[in-house]
Amino acid sequence: MGTVSVRPISSKKDIRLFLEFPYELYRDEPNWVPPLRFEQAARIDRRKNPGLHGIEFQLFLAEQDGEVVGRIAAIINQNHLAKHQDGAGHFGFFDARPGQEIASALFGEAEAWLKARNMDKIVGPYSLSIYEEVGLLIDGFDTPPVVMMPHGRVDYQQTIENLGFTKAIDMTAWWANMHEGYPRPPVVDRMLAHIDKTPEIRVRPMRKGKFLEEVRLAMEIFNDAWNENWGHVNLSDAQIKHMAGELKPLINRDFFWVCEYEGKPAAFILMIPNVNEAIHDLDGKLLPFGWAKLLWRLKVKGLKTTRIPLMGVRKEYQRTRNGLAMAAFLSEKAFEMGRAHGYECVEMGWILETNKSMIRIIEQAQGVAYKTYRMYEKPLA
Repeated sequence: MGTVSVRPISSKKDIRLFLEFPYELYRDEPNWVPPLRFEQAARIDRRKNPGLHGIEFQLFLAEQDGEVVGRIAAIINQNHLAKHQDGAGHFGFFDARPGQEIASALFGEAEAWLKARNMDKIVGPYSLSIYEEVGLLIDGFDTPPVVMMPHGRVDYQQTIENLGFTKAIDMTAWWANMHEGYPRPPVVDRMLAHIDKTPEIRVRPMRKGKFLEEVRLAMEIFNDAWNENWGHVNLSDAQIKHMAGELKPLINRDFFWVCEYEGKPAAFILMIPNVNEAIHDLDGKLLPFGWAKLLWRLKVKGLKTTRIPLMGVRKEYQRTRNGLAMAAFLSEKAFEMGRAHGYECVEMGWILETNKSMIRIIEQAQGVAYKTYRMYEKPLA
């Protein structure tokens, strides 16, 4: 085998190679779900993704014997730096053929790029920010990822750790059968009863005709609820509008609930169908016939799995009886609505390992930890 060479890319041809590489690399991985190609292209396109505002990144390709053998991105997120002031540059989009030499060459270039721009450490994987696909899968390779969650190979963990990276934090995804685990433990019943006995708390679904307004409201709660969590960066209004547009086709009013306390929105939950269940065999393509298969599976056959990607309780209610009751009630409401629409299972996550109160609520709902994603860090000496 020849020497591995890594180069920064910017041309349309090279970007196309960058985007297409995972579809060949993971083609024989039984649990990898090829994401929709147009969505992957839009993610790194500044014209289509307002979430890139304040983010500088460089894409790299590794080649050997005239073939692409790996890719990576080096990322500087000014929004992250302004909030956390930790001198952290990021890496993401790491995919490579087996072999330490390829990974070493890719990370070497990414680290050099970040160091030349005065970053003190490298953290990741991000693709490209904290609320897109993040984390390296280190446990749970026996099942496919759900919508908007990453996958990878078992060997990546050792490969990255061999390069001097250490754990920054773990995030867990939880799986629950929405038909099992009843009756709930007495503590859950008490929390649910507390909602009924507290007239100041009102629970309602998403308001009709107010979609963008409701998404903005939910994200206001989310930014407040998660403000002090590891890696959190507030979503901008442009990001919220973009996200609302992307999620609108997936959001059912029955799966978007808000708790109000004395008329003030205090908590929310959003559940979406697991579209990965419908696209797993499309190779990321909607043309010529993928769109028809997707629509049939979504509208006629129906899906059996869902995901709760967003949930939040305002900080002032966290660790209070009202806040715990609202979180428990919203979770049960999502389960109830999921069953009514024919869904069987739900993924809840990701959840930071430090978020003990949310983990307890999920465990009481009979959730089982089934995937672990790790964020890594390394000083740039």
